[in-house]
Amino acid sequence: PHLVAWAGEAVTLDATRSWHVAGAEHIGRYEWRLTDGSTAKGATVRHKYDKPGHYSEILKITDDTGRVDYDFAVVQVFDKSKPLPVPPAIHAACWPTMGVKVGDEVTFKVRSFALKSDEGRETWDFGDGTKAVYTRSDGNVKKLARDGYAITKHRYAKAGHYIISVWRTNDRGQRATCRLHLVVGLRGGVLDVSGNRGEYKVRYVSKSDT
Repeated sequence: PHLVAWAGEAVTLDATRSWHVAGAEHIGRYEWRLTDGSTAKGATVRHKYDKPGHYSEILKITDDTGRVDYDFAVVQVFDKSKPLPVPPAIHAACWPTMGVKVGDEVTFKVRSFALKSDEGRETWDFGDGTKAVYTRSDGNVKKLARDGYAITKHRYAKAGHYIISVWRTNDRGQRATCRLHLVVGLRGGVLDVSGNRGEYKVRYVSKSDT
């Protein structure tokens, strides 16, 4: 679930309900990479957000054999002194989500909310060092519009775990960020990408000290 907080308020990011097939005690490391560029370690982390926006924080877990998986903590931050208009929000998805091999075409869709259709644009970082790609969804100007999501496509040249980030900023400088995790396997070979083979998974549960 998303975590909601006021700007300047302490928030607890909690990954203690992460799961491992052999037991949670086999999860050796919890590592967080936060939107402001800072990093933290531990199953729970406290953090403050100074500016309203839609944040997506990266959680990486590693087990005692070195296998990894990822999840994201979504935090929506509002200005207590001026809660309206609300900061932007964003939703992204991709297909296919499993069984992707090197060179396969992956379709990405995104839609931003609480923005005017001409207010900013989405910036995509596919996590592989390629140049940024830009799209512009309708900002949810027309609810449930069939063409409300912007679409782009991408292919990966190497196997591995990829964190895809997409964001859009409104005219007030408030940013909405969404992230996706995609595992890309070798074509004609086997890559040990445990997070994609059902051996274990991570689940993020948020708490607030409000």
